Amino acid sequence: MRKLVQQVFAAIQLTRLTIAFGAISDIWFIILLTRANEEYNYLPVWNMPLFVALLAGVVVAVGLYAYGASLNDVLDVRHDTAFSPDRPIPAGHIRPAQAAVVTVGSLIVAVLGAVFLGMWAVCITLLTAAGLLFYNAAGKFIPAVGVLTIGLIHAAHMLIPNHQLTFMLPVWFVMTHTMAIATAVHVLEDKRPRFSRRSVIVLVIGWCAWSIIILGAGMLPEGDMWPVGTHWGGIVYPLLVVIAFLAVAWWKVTVVDGKVAAEKLKRYGAMWQSLYGAAWLLALGLAVEAMWIGLFAIAGFIAMTVIKEMSGLTGRPLEYRV
Repeated sequence: MRKLVQQVFAAIQLTRLTIAFGAISDIWFIILLTRANEEYNYLPVWNMPLFVALLAGVVVAVGLYAYGASLNDVLDVRHDTAFSPDRPIPAGHIRPAQAAVVTVGSLIVAVLGAVFLGMWAVCITLLTAAGLLFYNAAGKFIPAVGVLTIGLIHAAHMLIPNHQLTFMLPVWFVMTHTMAIATAVHVLEDKRPRFSRRSVIVLVIGWCAWSIIILGAGMLPEGDMWPVGTHWGGIVYPLLVVIAFLAVAWWKVTVVDGKVAAEKLKRYGAMWQSLYGAAWLLALGLAVEAMWIGLFAIAGFIAMTVIKEMSGLTGRPLEYRV
């Protein structure tokens, strides 16, 4: 029994599922937003029972997240052996062959979940998986390209339940949020190669270009920057969440440094993706749906902390993670 529990926690560490709930909440937000708008009544996610739609979203999000995280460890075995010997594979908690099975199995699970959401969902899921493969195989070794890829992966996976989405501001917010965190983590962990002046310029240009593409796509052919029938004043809720994140992130990374600060930033960044969803739903007058996402954010954060404590992923006392 003890061995089984150790294997389960090794799989959790391999797939980094303790921070996957941010990806889940992104898809749930799109599902709830889609079902609240009758103009999407031709989509599978609109016509199926809510429980089935949310469950399919969980399967897709968890599958893709586990695929990307485990793929990273499978490809980085030699690097982790030298620089991160506590990772599951070099630490001997899980064999490379088992990790490869988890990687392939996670992708299969994600695709199977997407089947319930329609053919377009399957295509975007595979596109997202291709982005994860590119990032882990090549993109992450070029700072600007890696950060851009991370942002686009998060933007693409939000469109899995609804490829016809016209309200693209939340997608742009998440892309920008994840790119900012990825940049900060790269600096805090002192990853090589470091950001050069040229790579920063490329990153800014890339962010601007993709911002135009994503925001512009929502306005074609009959879209709008803000949903008709809702007040622009609702933008204050997402902006307040952004301000709150900046304050919390600054507080957390100034009391520690290096990899510890990076770990905190990634963890709180994942939680804030859920809060963004709640803020956008509140901005659109969907208070009940916003409450669901908000409660999910709280539950996810508690679950993440409990799992980290039980699995001893950091080897540090509780006060380190509060």
